[in-house]
Amino acid sequence: MRALVWPVATYGCESWTLKVSDKKRIAAFEMTAYRRMLRISWKDHRTNQFILEELDTNARLLNDIQRRKLRYFGHVVRADNLCTSILQGRIAGTRKRGRPRRRWTDDIKDWTK
Repeated sequence: MRALVWPVATYGCESWTLKVSDKKRIAAFEMTAYRRMLRISWKDHRTNQFILEELDTNARLLNDIQRRKLRYFGHVVRADNLCTSILQGRIAGTRKRGRPRRRWTDDIKDWTK
């Protein structure tokens, strides 16, 4: 599973901006993959906790994505180039009305506090 399915599913995850709905979809994908691996139908009424206990594992896909994103952030920050200036800089001007969209750096700030 970790060698064949997850690399395809997480390709380019370092650049994703994770919203709450994205996190739910990632968790649902992981549980669906586990259920297919065990050949347990959704009609069998098995809880996610039961599936994880049967596999003797925890839900790990979202944690792996966070770890890869933080590692990429460290890589970008250590470099002294244009990407670092853009990532840490501000753009002059005003923003549009309404709630600001979630940015890539918002995830980093939330995870590192």
